[in-house]
Amino acid sequence: MSVGSFTENSAEQTFEVIVVGAGPVGLVSAIQLGRAGIKTLLLERRAKFSTHPKAGGIHARTMEIYRELGLSKLILESGVNRNGALTIGWMTSLTGIEIGTISIGATEEEREIFHLWSPETMVSCSQDIYEPLLAEAVKQYPSVELRLACEATSIEQSDDWVDIGYSSAGGQKAARARYLIGTDGVRSPTRQRLGIGESGVEPFGNSVNVLFNAELEPYRAGRDYGLFWVLNAKTQGAFAWKRGNYWSYNFTVPPGEDPASYSPERCIELIRAGVGVPDVSVNVVSILHWKLEQAVTDQWRTGRVFLAGDASHRFPPHGGFGMNSGVQDSQNLIWKLVARLRWGAGDKLLDSYEPERKPIAQYNGEQCLLNTRRMAAMGGPQKNLSELAKIETPEGEALREKIRSSVPAQREQILSQGQQFGQMYSSSAMIDDGTPIEESTVSVYRPTGHPGARAPHVWLEDGRNGRRSTIDFYNGGFILLVARDGDQWLAAADSAAESTDAPLSAFRIGGPDCMQRSGDRRWEEIVGVDPTGALLIRPDGYVAARWRSLPESPDSALKHALQTVLDIQIS
Repeated sequence: MSVGSFTENSAEQTFEVIVVGAGPVGLVSAIQLGRAGIKTLLLERRAKFSTHPKAGGIHARTMEIYRELGLSKLILESGVNRNGALTIGWMTSLTGIEIGTISIGATEEEREIFHLWSPETMVSCSQDIYEPLLAEAVKQYPSVELRLACEATSIEQSDDWVDIGYSSAGGQKAARARYLIGTDGVRSPTRQRLGIGESGVEPFGNSVNVLFNAELEPYRAGRDYGLFWVLNAKTQGAFAWKRGNYWSYNFTVPPGEDPASYSPERCIELIRAGVGVPDVSVNVVSILHWKLEQAVTDQWRTGRVFLAGDASHRFPPHGGFGMNSGVQDSQNLIWKLVARLRWGAGDKLLDSYEPERKPIAQYNGEQCLLNTRRMAAMGGPQKNLSELAKIETPEGEALREKIRSSVPAQREQILSQGQQFGQMYSSSAMIDDGTPIEESTVSVYRPTGHPGARAPHVWLEDGRNGRRSTIDFYNGGFILLVARDGDQWLAAADSAAESTDAPLSAFRIGGPDCMQRSGDRRWEEIVGVDPTGALLIRPDGYVAARWRSLPESPDSALKHALQTVLDIQIS
């Protein structure tokens, strides 16, 4: 049996891909595999999905991936949509002195910039809400089997297969697949079984996240903040409204204390101190313990096994890049597995996963650490409780001013569009055109058509579909976008599509069905091509090749690009 094709044999437990771990990254991986018709087994050791809210900040870049999968509207409607606006406030308590705030998207001008950069905006929707939604989406694909309460217990590899054992209610079972993806969390048993190490920093704190029910609307006082940071002598932490009367309160455990010592009763005392109302009624629903830490897995591929999501990296929460990075890992990896299994792509394409995603994880980890250090610089509140005891008095103004002056430096935590959209890949799965890279900052995204960049979004209009984004062209295959005088590219795309199993669609920006909005910056200028140029966009939305002008033979140029990216021969 060749790697490029799949034929079922008599073994019931034979698959093309096994995904271990049905958290957000495993579920999204299964959805993408199902969309391509890949026979997939998704195993989850839990008997049910998350009930505790976490990983609730879904970045606009991640929402673009959900948009392509037909899920963005559902997630938007299920979460809290602030149209790209977000405010974080610092205060002595919910009823106390407000010290300072930072906001993004607070002005129409800034929101318009966000919409020029992406058709999607950030959404607040926690894991307990979107995990079941993703699981329902998985069930739409007959090629995917989702099995809960099934824990992988062994992994063995050969040249052609990955064999696993797993426990289930029916006893010990076995399955095999061409490839396996470990998306089984920060302590990843898959990673441990493979003996793969990590590089990072030692855990530098224990945190407790409490989900509770309380009528806090009178104390929120109309403030639609994403986070309410409170600082006083009794507690320091962050409130986040979830839905209805459900809130979470997150705080760091002082050094030397056991996180398990924070019983529901003790947590209620801290919540009341954070609200500033000693008799407010609080009902604790659940308590989650987690560690503040940063690490990146040393190796993301071992033979036929890949790691993604928290199994390959973990970051401090300040910036919200954990789950978001994991979903983007999945998008990068899955199309390459599909190309290998369905389009005859070479193994070299799979080798490009680590060099593309690992540097992004390292950068995101460093930035989240920097955000954490900036938070700690706001006064080190737990280290000086005597000062905090005076924070609401006239004598506490010096401390309040110290915190207030540190607030603006926290803005990169939430204004990270450049970090989200401006990440650049470098690998054999693209063709560098030798031009300088226009780099983004953390907060400012500079759209570019440079190979390795996320292909810039632009708004298009036509008489039938109304307004749509170039991202709406993405369908799991390659996309060729050509400039207004690039008709020869359309013929080249037809020829290339007939020469490979990889799906390829072509669109002419400026054609009758792809007109740009009046007044918008021209697509050619944004991506750096002349009126005869073109971009070849990979299935994950990243630029595989750019031709700044029409080459002598666009047919040969396009076939060469596909041949290089996919590691195949095209006649």
